[in-house]
Amino acid sequence: MLWGTNNVMECQVLKEIAAARGKSIAHICLRWVHEQGVSVLVKSFNKERIKQNLDIFDWKLSQEDLKRMSQIPQQRACVAAAFVSEKGPYKSVDEFWDGEI
Repeated sequence: MLWGTNNVMECQVLKEIAAARGKSIAHICLRWVHEQGVSVLVKSFNKERIKQNLDIFDWKLSQEDLKRMSQIPQQRACVAAAFVSEKGPYKSVDEFWDGEI
């Protein structure tokens, strides 16, 4: 990952899905996380943005949206090398990630 850039907010696929649905890229991402059954904590001190972040529950992503999103190349922000040790529970980075992207 290139630090200092925001690959998510600049992703063309997410821009296209957001534009087609009349939503923000943040809405698309938050809805995707929600549909995966994952809890997410969104931090903001801006009351309007907090309200906007809640606008993900009255619509769903289509199967086509999900298919397009699943084809976005994945990158890790943390390689996890600091968590690997011969004496620790994770002996290699592959073991730490357990096959996950």
